[in-house]
Amino acid sequence: MGKLDSKTALIAYAGGGIGKAIAEVLSAEGAKVFVQDDDAAKLEGVPGEKIIADLLKKDDADKMIQTVGGKLDILVNNQDFVGPKKKITDLEPAEFKEVVDMNLKTIWHTMAAIYPTVKAQQAIRIVNIGNIAGAAGAPKLAAYSSVKAGLFGLTKTMAKEWSRFPGVRVNAVNAGTVKFKGEYANQGAGKVAAKALSMNNPFANAVADPKDIANIVLFLVSDEGTAINAEIINAAGGLYTVSGE
Repeated sequence: MGKLDSKTALIAYAGGGIGKAIAEVLSAEGAKVFVQDDDAAKLEGVPGEKIIADLLKKDDADKMIQTVGGKLDILVNNQDFVGPKKKITDLEPAEFKEVVDMNLKTIWHTMAAIYPTVKAQQAIRIVNIGNIAGAAGAPKLAAYSSVKAGLFGLTKTMAKEWSRFPGVRVNAVNAGTVKFKGEYANQGAGKVAAKALSMNNPFANAVADPKDIANIVLFLVSDEGTAINAEIINAAGGLYTVSGE
């Protein structure tokens, strides 16, 4: 028997190394998995029922939840759009806005779309995938660092707003240095932040694999993680102790 037998999971923006690993791990533990991205090509090789949607559009988020159906036990928000690597003085307003929209607006639309389901079920496990850049900052990644810090506030706010529903748990996982290789090589620009944060770091050799992040997600969405709510889990191999405080 798996830890997630009879559970239904949705992974938003699953077309990357971490998203693929999460889909594999949750499927292996018995969950019925839906995976979403804005381009079918990004979901090639990712297990689960595919949903193509642009979550920048509220209507697409609503249709995505309708496609999943009336039962949703697990939601993983895997948005990770870094944007241009520029000094803050060189960053254009449109570039900053795009990073905010891709990383936060999409999650806002998704969270709003699932509310009727959450209210009916009185329960859901939500995990937002962040980056240690939000806690520690990263040179030339002002927009990205800002939105990943904003994800902390969104995570904790949703946990508090939905605390009246006894089965709701909302947490975030901050990925640190993750090595994307082989079948997980398509995570994309998310590698930039990790590389920048690894400079002069005594814990730089503590590199995670996408499945390391996926296994933390599994713990949080399974019954084993019931006691954890409104928390930010730093999966950064010690990096936060160097540059985040």
